[in-house]
Amino acid sequence: MSWWDSYRAVYRAELKASAFELADHGWPVLRGNYWQADRWVGADGASVTGLAPLDVDGLAASRDPAEVDAWWSERPYSVLLATGFVVDAIEVSALVGRRVCARLRETDLVVPVAATPTGRWWFAVRAGEALRPELASRPDAILHSRGSWVAAPPSEGPQGVVHWRVPPPACGWSLPDPCDLQVALLEVLGQRPPVVPADTGLGSVGTGVRS
Repeated sequence: MSWWDSYRAVYRAELKASAFELADHGWPVLRGNYWQADRWVGADGASVTGLAPLDVDGLAASRDPAEVDAWWSERPYSVLLATGFVVDAIEVSALVGRRVCARLRETDLVVPVAATPTGRWWFAVRAGEALRPELASRPDAILHSRGSWVAAPPSEGPQGVVHWRVPPPACGWSLPDPCDLQVALLEVLGQRPPVVPADTGLGSVGTGVRS
């Protein structure tokens, strides 16, 4: 086995371990295209245009250990966290993300946070809460909910590897109230949260989750 093949085998094992850990704690995962030899590679080994779930006919996420094992047994697929059922993710720029983390430390609120190599951070929260209108109107704040996904560590792209800034074990895999995270984000952005909370809701695109 060549050095490159050995490296890919170790990296695939790391991806599988990450997918297992997420699924074991009830966070549904998807396999995605992966970066190899300066190109994105799909399920059949052919070049594709970018990172996306392999199951294009509807997001078929899973929490089943046997299925996760089968998915990551042969190829180093990217680990994608399916949002909208257990977990939602609020994505912001790295600059805003750092300031939000500082604010959260002041309030002793621990939230799982991942940083992508493209300068974006995402915060994991309990699923089911829409963005407040003040955040929904901002192009730099993105809610990933039903029918969406985010790249989870240690998925890799041309710019580098997704990594945890605050790993889920730091909060015992307990997801925070999304309202608390949104209030912290509004404070960082210099907006006073309204007294009346925004209505809750989910996205309109379904995701089939197998457990």
